[in-house]
Amino acid sequence: MEFIEYQTPSAWKSKDFDDSSWIDILSNDQREELLMLAKSLPDKEDEWLTITKSDLALNYLKPVFVKTNEELERGRGFVLLRDLGITGDDVDLAYRVNWILALGLGDVIAQNANGEVIGAVQAVVQADDNGANTRGYVSNAELRFHCDGGDVASLVCVRQAPEGGLSSLVSMISIHNAILKECPEHLETLYEGFHLYGRKEGDMDSSISPLIPIFMPKNDHLLCFINLRLMELPYETQGKPMPQEKRAALDAIEEIAERPENKLQFKLQPGDMLLVQNYTCMHKRSGFTDDPDPEKSRLMLRLWYNIRGGRGETIQAPEKRAGYFNKSPYVIRHK
Repeated sequence: MEFIEYQTPSAWKSKDFDDSSWIDILSNDQREELLMLAKSLPDKEDEWLTITKSDLALNYLKPVFVKTNEELERGRGFVLLRDLGITGDDVDLAYRVNWILALGLGDVIAQNANGEVIGAVQAVVQADDNGANTRGYVSNAELRFHCDGGDVASLVCVRQAPEGGLSSLVSMISIHNAILKECPEHLETLYEGFHLYGRKEGDMDSSISPLIPIFMPKNDHLLCFINLRLMELPYETQGKPMPQEKRAALDAIEEIAERPENKLQFKLQPGDMLLVQNYTCMHKRSGFTDDPDPEKSRLMLRLWYNIRGGRGETIQAPEKRAGYFNKSPYVIRHK
């Protein structure tokens, strides 16, 4: 296979975002419309699942949805929306705002075996208890670079951690180009792919996937997927060492990604929504120290969705577009 360099808007460097011009701040009209729609949702959350975008009386928010998905699909591959009008004092409103934004942006998919579509990212276990079958988002430990399920992963900040909890983004397209230039001997391994560990969750047993390419050319695009931890676990859980060529290839990605010129790092503020295109960007979160008061502890709301007509449709069969956890009835949140 011949490997080529990709020159696209999604092949960016951290210096491209030296100022705050990349952050999209909602106008007063957009915020008021968002809050009005959020507060008009039914009291019963299961009824939210019957609402569609066409049911929403959209005016000021329309250009936000169009611009956001355009940036995710054909631009840099990530968006940060600011000033959503929510605070840590009203968690219910944060769920409502998140759902309105989700309806406007795409088709929501479940993110765990409970069929949950909005997941509370909150430390309920400590770093030392973060075992192979523990989802990383329920721990305060560092989350290493990874991509999530669906076309887009979004994160709404309700409350910050007092210390730590920094978000980092890296262009996987830029990583590919750097490997092509610096250590092309790894590309064959990365295009061949890695096994992915599927954690035991609910009534789903742990599993090991077929080989999943980290880089895959498709229709003039380079599609990417990585989860450093889940690509190591198939070997760790079986007590086997990772083959040397695979270990070296993952190490090369992680080393290049951690360089300051490649990593965009920031701390989400309450009322922010970060959206990341999983086929072009990977993300991580630093470890954090939490507030001992559960009412003040770090809280993010995570949601995965597919973009209608997005590039993910070119690589996934229709039955797979519903997501890995498509067997459970959907719920807004598991209680």
